[in-house]
Amino acid sequence: MNKCFSVAPILFLWFTFSHTSATHAASNDLPSLGDATSGFISLQQEKALGNSWLRSLRRQVKTFHDPLTYNYLTSLVSRLAPNSELTDRDLNLVIVDSPVMNAFAVPGGVMGINAGLFIHSSSEQEFASVVAHEIAHLSQRHYARSLERQQKTAPLALAGLLASVIIAATTNTDAGIAALASTQALSIQSQLSYSRQNEQEADRIGIQTLYDSNMDPKAMPSMFERMLREARLYGNRPPEYLSTHPVTESRVADSRNRAEQYPVKAYSEDLEFHLIRSRIMLHFSESAESAIRHFKSTIDEGNTFNKTASQYGLAIAYNKAGKPEKAEEIIDALLIRNPNRIIFMIAKAEAMAKKGEIDNSIALLKKHLKRNPGNYAITWELSKQVAKRGNINDLGESESLLLSLTRNHPNEPKIWYTLAEINGEAGNIVQLHRSRAEFFYLIGEIDDALLQLQQALKKSQGNTQVTATIQQRIDDLYKAKKGINF
Repeated sequence: MNKCFSVAPILFLWFTFSHTSATHAASNDLPSLGDATSGFISLQQEKALGNSWLRSLRRQVKTFHDPLTYNYLTSLVSRLAPNSELTDRDLNLVIVDSPVMNAFAVPGGVMGINAGLFIHSSSEQEFASVVAHEIAHLSQRHYARSLERQQKTAPLALAGLLASVIIAATTNTDAGIAALASTQALSIQSQLSYSRQNEQEADRIGIQTLYDSNMDPKAMPSMFERMLREARLYGNRPPEYLSTHPVTESRVADSRNRAEQYPVKAYSEDLEFHLIRSRIMLHFSESAESAIRHFKSTIDEGNTFNKTASQYGLAIAYNKAGKPEKAEEIIDALLIRNPNRIIFMIAKAEAMAKKGEIDNSIALLKKHLKRNPGNYAITWELSKQVAKRGNINDLGESESLLLSLTRNHPNEPKIWYTLAEINGEAGNIVQLHRSRAEFFYLIGEIDDALLQLQQALKKSQGNTQVTATIQQRIDDLYKAKKGINF
C-alpha cells in the first residue's frame, strides 16, 4: 500500500459545478442563495446532482455491501443527525470498499466513508467525530455557498474531482493526489481562506453535535492529532492546497480549545463499533489465516470490548477459513453473554450453514427476524440461505425477502443484482429485466437500464398495470439521462 494514501489525512471533497450546466444555461442572472427553491443552487438541484454523482461513483468504484456495517452506520447517523443543524435528514449513505482513510460529503445529502475509516479510528468516538463533521458540512450547505462565492471559477471540472476520488480509492497511489492537484490548483489558491472558514464552522458545529448526542467532543481534536502523527511518521504530508479540508496544527489547537469548553464526563462506547471494526479488518486481511493469527494475538489485549471484538473476529475468520466448528464454539460463548445480539446470531447462522445445517440456520434466522421485523442484515442473510435450498418455493420466498429490502433500501445496487439472479432462477423473466434495470441505473449505466426495461415491456404485454408501471419507469430514466451526468 502506498504510504501517502494509507495514512493521509481524510480528504473531505466538495465539488465545483459549472453554472453553464443544463440547470442554469437558460439564464445569465445568478440568483442569490436562499431557501430550498430560490438559491443559487436549490436543495432540489443539489439532490439531483448528488444522486447523479453517486451513480457515477458506483459505476467506477467498488462499494462495500455489508448490511451489518450499513446498519451500524445508519444507526450512528440517526443518533447524530437529530442533534445537528441538518434540516433534510434524508441522507444517502455509501461505503467505499477501500482500506484508505477517507470520508466525503456531496451536495444533495450524499455522505460516504471508506471502509478503512473504521480501521483508522481507535474508538467509536473518533469515528463519530468524522461523521459529525460531514453532517455539519451538509447542514451548512457549504457546497452551494462556495458556488455563490466562486461564480467565475466554477467551471473547473467536477468530473476531474470525481476521478481523483476514484483513483485514490482504487489504486492507493500518488496519481490520486496528482489528479486532485490538476483539477483544483487554479481555484484552491483563491479560495483557501474560505475553505478554512468552512472547516472551522464544520468543526464547531460537529463538536456541538457530538456533545448534544452524548458523545465526546474531544474525540474530534483527538482524531485530527492521530492524522497528523501518522502523516509525520511516514514523512509524507500533502501540501494544504491539495485538500479542501487541510489538517494543520492550528486547526487541531482550535478544535482542542473548543472541545475543552464542554464539561468533562464519561462517555460510553458501543460494542457494535468494535465488532464491525473486526469485520472490516477481516475483509482487508491478506488471508483468513493471517486474520486468525492477528485476532489470536489480540484477544488478551485492551479492555473487555476489545477482547470481545477480537473473539468475534477470530470466529468469523475461522468460518471464512472453512473451520465452522471452531467458529461456532466461540460464537456460542459470546451468545451466552449476548443472546439477542444480531451480529453474533448471524455469525452462528453462517457457521451452521457452512456445516451443512441449512434448515437449522434458516430456522434461527426466521426466529430472530420475527423479533426484529424488517432488519436489513437478518433479511439479507435469510434470503441467501433460503435460496441455497434451490426449490421453486424457496426461490419464491427469497424473491419476496429481497423485494421487501428494495422497498426500504431502493438505492442499494447489490440487492437488485441479487434479486435479478433469483428472478432468473425462478423463471420470473419480466421481473428479471426490471431488477437488472434498477441495478444498471444505480451504477450509472442508464442506456443498459433502458434496454432492460424495453425487454420487460415487450414480455409484459397484456398486463395493463405492469406495462403502465414499466412505461413510467422508462420515462423517469429518460429524464435522468437528460439531466446532470458525469
